Amino acid sequence: MTTRMTVYGLVVALLVCVASLWFWLRSTLPQPSFTLVRPDTGASILITRDDAGLPTIEGPTEADAAFALGFVHAQDRLFQMDLARRYGAGRLSEWFGRPTLGSDRFMRTLGLNVLVQKQYRQLAAPIQKLLKDYADGVNAYSSEHHALPPEYYVLDVSFEPWRPEDCLLWAKLIDLELTGNFKDELLHAQLVRQLSPAELGVLFPAYPQAAPLVLQETKTELERLPIGQIYASLPNHVGAFEASNNWVISGRRSYSGKPLLANDPHLGFAIPSAWYLARVKTPSDTLTGASAPGTPFILIGHNTRIAWGITATRSDVEDLFIEKIDPRNPNEYLTPDGPKQFDSREEKIGIKGETPITVTVRQSRHGPVISDLAGFAKQVPSPDHALSLQATWLTSDDTSPEAAWGLSHARDWDEFRNALRKLTAPQQNFVYADVLGNIGFIAPARVPIRREGDGWLPAPGWDGKHEWDGNVAFDDLPASFNPSSGTIVSANNKLEEREYPFLARDWIPPYRAERIKELLGQARSFSIDDVAGFQFDTVSLAARELVPFLSGASLSNPLSQRLSAQLQRWDDRMAINGIEPLIFSAWLRELSRALLQPRLGELYQGYAGFHPDVVHLILTQHPEWCDDPTTIAVETCGEQLGRSFDEAVAQLVRLLGQPTDRWHWGNSHQAVFSHPLWSKIPVFAGFLSYRFAAEGSTDTVNNAAASFQNGAAQFQSYFGSTLRMVVDLADLDDTRFMIVPGQSGNPLSRHYNDLVTTWQEPQWLQFNKHSEPFPRE
Repeated sequence: MTTRMTVYGLVVALLVCVASLWFWLRSTLPQPSFTLVRPDTGASILITRDDAGLPTIEGPTEADAAFALGFVHAQDRLFQMDLARRYGAGRLSEWFGRPTLGSDRFMRTLGLNVLVQKQYRQLAAPIQKLLKDYADGVNAYSSEHHALPPEYYVLDVSFEPWRPEDCLLWAKLIDLELTGNFKDELLHAQLVRQLSPAELGVLFPAYPQAAPLVLQETKTELERLPIGQIYASLPNHVGAFEASNNWVISGRRSYSGKPLLANDPHLGFAIPSAWYLARVKTPSDTLTGASAPGTPFILIGHNTRIAWGITATRSDVEDLFIEKIDPRNPNEYLTPDGPKQFDSREEKIGIKGETPITVTVRQSRHGPVISDLAGFAKQVPSPDHALSLQATWLTSDDTSPEAAWGLSHARDWDEFRNALRKLTAPQQNFVYADVLGNIGFIAPARVPIRREGDGWLPAPGWDGKHEWDGNVAFDDLPASFNPSSGTIVSANNKLEEREYPFLARDWIPPYRAERIKELLGQARSFSIDDVAGFQFDTVSLAARELVPFLSGASLSNPLSQRLSAQLQRWDDRMAINGIEPLIFSAWLRELSRALLQPRLGELYQGYAGFHPDVVHLILTQHPEWCDDPTTIAVETCGEQLGRSFDEAVAQLVRLLGQPTDRWHWGNSHQAVFSHPLWSKIPVFAGFLSYRFAAEGSTDTVNNAAASFQNGAAQFQSYFGSTLRMVVDLADLDDTRFMIVPGQSGNPLSRHYNDLVTTWQEPQWLQFNKHSEPFPRE
């Protein structure tokens, strides 16, 4: 009896402990409605959340609203904010140990943490105060007597007070993700050593004519630099990703008589979302839209007078420079004015469970020396050359926060445009509309003017020929106001044909932009429901362009012949329940591999991806690429078309079996949403991470980029539309939003994943007192 009672007591005690822990952790979840009182001023701020967890903040001043936004961001996204801050500061290894050391070394080399401290001191005083108010709000939440988000206890770490400067790190990380084309320069440098100028002109249709000359100038230096190792050392988030659609329609073409504006930025799928929806009311205005946790700004959305949306311009605002080391002094490098000493500093990186390490970071007159990254955990600088990075955003005089504040408070086009004069980086395509009926477009930022060259390859840093001579004048940047066409569209495509100002060479193929223009070219008026529906269009113009080439291909078996005929009757829609999207994607991948890999060899993996434009160029203008140079036989394009289709079908049979009625696009093309911590712990990964069928593909307006580098026939998607917004300037209260997977980053919250289904179906959110997702008409 005594033993039984003891066991019973232990079970009860265990249940009490578990229940207590559960309720304690749930103390992190916010109340639906409460009044927040600032401890420093006593100001009262009303915060209400609707049924989707979207907060409305009503504050007596803008300073109080910024404080409250920091508070609600911390309530829902504290761990996300903290993790991003540590990533940007190069401090992940303090939490995760040696696996993140490479990332920390890269960030310490860039010196973002040092940079934002200098940047903060140079910002206008009102913006400094805004950032401090926001930071105070974050810290007010974290100092309350409640549990931290559960990730902190799993990692056994604590939260450090938020600094105003920490708000600036988020923008630097976005700069790195959206403008990191210096990674492409490293790939170009490897390809140029292997391929002829004519071959490069096929792989890169905008290949610069001056590149062979630049190569001759730097060939010896490039061969001595560990380009491949440097390329491999860069974090995955570095690189200019193809991202986002936006468009605006004038009131002349809308049922309401006012402009219609749409925007859907494309970023990496993740838990939680990169975006946080909020409405901020003050006596001066009401701001509604998407914010970024860690910053006090509404970055995409509307106030009571104007609305705006953004896409990445993909401009080339970074250059790699090859520095020659002075043979007489390894601490100096050559410049047109003689040898100059590298600036250097010591960076101490903490490693969980280990002794901290110290690395030396060098910087030339152009910027940080990234060639020192090639050794990963130890520095192995080249004895006679170094590679440094110059970027518009690696400066302390970055006034982008002032631009973000100014554009959200603009009342008309002139104020909007003038606010964006302050934008340093990243360059973005802004579409604009206002309640008076005006529409506009502008692509502001600092864009360098080069003395020679175009930044496509690493340039000599010792002769002064490739230096930056200031920036393109703001008034020379692409812009449009009330165009006669009544529509403005951008989707990361080339903006203009004029040679000046030079923005970039490697533009995204214009499939999405052309499809949007095709939809808007219909001879009728449009409603907000029409515009919303266009965001879910899945027509692939790449498929429309390439599938007809199959008509003359020789196929080896009845199954391939039947599927080819079926593909040629297809309507080009990348629908999840269709077999044709899967067949087309498998064929395009195999055809790309057959045409490109023999010439690229090991470098194919770096170049491989979605290149239907290059495939089309080969089939129509460069049939010599259809011949595999590694074989004795001479292959024709017709033979490669047939063989690649047969191989694609064979792969699908091996993977999915027969009959083919189980071959659905959605079975292989799934959006993958992972959490930076839970997805790496097996016991949690199964129910705190998500993958589900996704419509669309890389080139469709409804964008869920398909991976073409996975094995077998899987086309999982890790990148696509993470925010959707449509606005009718005739009724701003009817504005519609959607983010995925939910508003909260706390796995104990019902808002952690409650928007997954609404993102798929699709449905919409609106800001009102009882917002529930409602279906698209």
